[in-house]
Amino acid sequence: MKLKLVLFFVLFLSITSLLSKNYSNYVDLFMCTANDHGQLDPAATVPWGMIKLGPDTEPGNHSGYNYYSTKISGFSHNRIGGVGCSGAGGNLRILPGLGAIITESQEFKKETEKAAPGYYSVEFENGITAELTATNQTGFHRYNFPASDSAFLRFDLKSSFADFIAADYEQLNQHELVVTVSAKNVCDVGRYTVHYHIWCDKKLTVINENDLMLTSHFKTTANESVQLKVTVSPIRCDDARAEWESETRRLTFNEVKDRAAQQWEQLLSRIIVEGKEKYKALFYTHLYHTLLNPVKSENRKHQFQGTDGNIHTADDYTHYDCWSMWDNFRNKFSLYAIISPDVSRDIARSLVDLYRFGKPYWSGYYEPVPTVRTEHTVITLLDLYRRGITGFDISPVYQKLCAEITNQFDKTPDKKLELCYDYWALAQFAKILEKEDDYHLFMAKAQEYKPVWEKHFLTITDKSDIMHGDGLYEGTLWQYRWHVQFDVAGIIDMIGGKGKYVEQLSYFFDNYLYNHGNQPDIHVPFMFNFGDAPWLTQKWVNEILTKETVQYYGTHEKWDEPYTGRIYKADPEGYIPEMDDDEGTMSGWFVLSSMGMYPVLVGDPVFQMSTPIFDKIVIRLANQKTFTIVTENFSDTSYYIKSATLNGMPFNQSYITHDQIVNGGTLVIRTSTEPNKEWGHGAN
Repeated sequence: MKLKLVLFFVLFLSITSLLSKNYSNYVDLFMCTANDHGQLDPAATVPWGMIKLGPDTEPGNHSGYNYYSTKISGFSHNRIGGVGCSGAGGNLRILPGLGAIITESQEFKKETEKAAPGYYSVEFENGITAELTATNQTGFHRYNFPASDSAFLRFDLKSSFADFIAADYEQLNQHELVVTVSAKNVCDVGRYTVHYHIWCDKKLTVINENDLMLTSHFKTTANESVQLKVTVSPIRCDDARAEWESETRRLTFNEVKDRAAQQWEQLLSRIIVEGKEKYKALFYTHLYHTLLNPVKSENRKHQFQGTDGNIHTADDYTHYDCWSMWDNFRNKFSLYAIISPDVSRDIARSLVDLYRFGKPYWSGYYEPVPTVRTEHTVITLLDLYRRGITGFDISPVYQKLCAEITNQFDKTPDKKLELCYDYWALAQFAKILEKEDDYHLFMAKAQEYKPVWEKHFLTITDKSDIMHGDGLYEGTLWQYRWHVQFDVAGIIDMIGGKGKYVEQLSYFFDNYLYNHGNQPDIHVPFMFNFGDAPWLTQKWVNEILTKETVQYYGTHEKWDEPYTGRIYKADPEGYIPEMDDDEGTMSGWFVLSSMGMYPVLVGDPVFQMSTPIFDKIVIRLANQKTFTIVTENFSDTSYYIKSATLNGMPFNQSYITHDQIVNGGTLVIRTSTEPNKEWGHGAN
């Protein structure tokens, strides 16, 4: 009994020591914000927050901010990180200033910029200091002015990263405004409408000086603080004001800043890594990036705007919106199922809501927040279901899933492969719901990829390395040919066996045909596991994570001269050129791969394994258990798996199941400088 108490006390002290560290300090919000190297931003927000209050620079990027810019045009309240076209959001831009002439932007002192999870601050050349923080629905502005007879606040109601549609406003009194803004979503598809309530502790005398460009002029004393609280609602302006009235008006800036920091710390510390400091910065920054979207998009009464244009109520769950499914169905929701099963449940119910109320193929015309697209939702729902996420029911919308999939087009080879993946996922739901005829029908439809694969992908020719060849969306035939995760055995058979399969995979990497700058082939480094060559997965995943590589591809073309260097870097140019984060997808790849696991077949509760780049990883599970991964003898050259044990027993498989992780325990991986070609052989 005494021994048990001692062991418990030691364990308690160990965990307490780990949790006493501030993991948020590793988050660098300026990483991946320079030019086209991630298209991210340092906006103040909380986990999955509707408010993303940050600086819009001149020039900016898809999410409004470019690290190399020296001017700020204002602080807007919403954005989506690292998505295509011109992004979306950037609404209700507020700029503090001095002088009789209203400028469109202000020079700022680069060395004064500070950002941490939930907070941003900067000093302008004119002496104004700006600080920002946020709750889920309210952006808090604090501006410190010098003494001036000509201070002002400018409210740009037409600001928008995508096409602006309309805006209107009303001044309620000397301290309050309400504003409604409508704008296009990413790539100008669909529309969203947001409703704002603005409160300012300074009396506002608003003048509409130029078509929806409002300005309030006032005098300030030295170091005078002017504060604003901007509350958003997905429903109506009255609802935004009620949210402000109920709680927000009583909160101070510092209280909100501290609360936001605590929220981030609690979430980031669910995974504790030990190892090289440079890897910790990359890990926690990219973990942060995976937790920004989708957003909690309901009001205080749990009401939300449906895609049918009507108001609905989420009685016993939190409703989420803002989707980028074509990108991030590939990895990050599988991570959520481990570290935030409660959020995963609510996300699943929100995705079901899309089908209940008329899910658009991309984004619709009644969105409450900026969004992107919703393909492959069925795969994500299947993955969450099979990973044990409960509390959502697919049966009421099953027929809508069937109707959606039969309306999708498959006129190009890549679309055919993607559609067949969806059919495979729908077949699994048919089996779960005991619809045997549908199961066999949809499994047969999934197999329709084979004649297309044989025609376009089996035989390698000169055109196999042409971007957009044969009408492909973003990639080459070489890169898309591996996008048959649901039937790897099928493509191995068509290629001619595992030996030729591994040979062709090796050729793909050895000849720099792999493109980590975009999504279609990012699972491929883990596919050697299916060919009884997991040591090659260990080699290539480690190279992508930790070494200089050669990359020849942007999003739409093959470069004449390749990029040579690290793919993931802890600096503003955090990614290779043109490598957008795509709303947490590329960050999710780093987080999972650096832990030595990746969901190649999303929809199957399994992670393919590689070698972690950390000495120790502790995953704090929702069931109060922990799953620990210890990597022994790991170094820059010792990254091949020599042997492994799980809970003290020999572990000789190149994958690990979701249940093996969430049941808790310890996985010990012993590494070597030379590959052990017997470890994991025949496991898949």
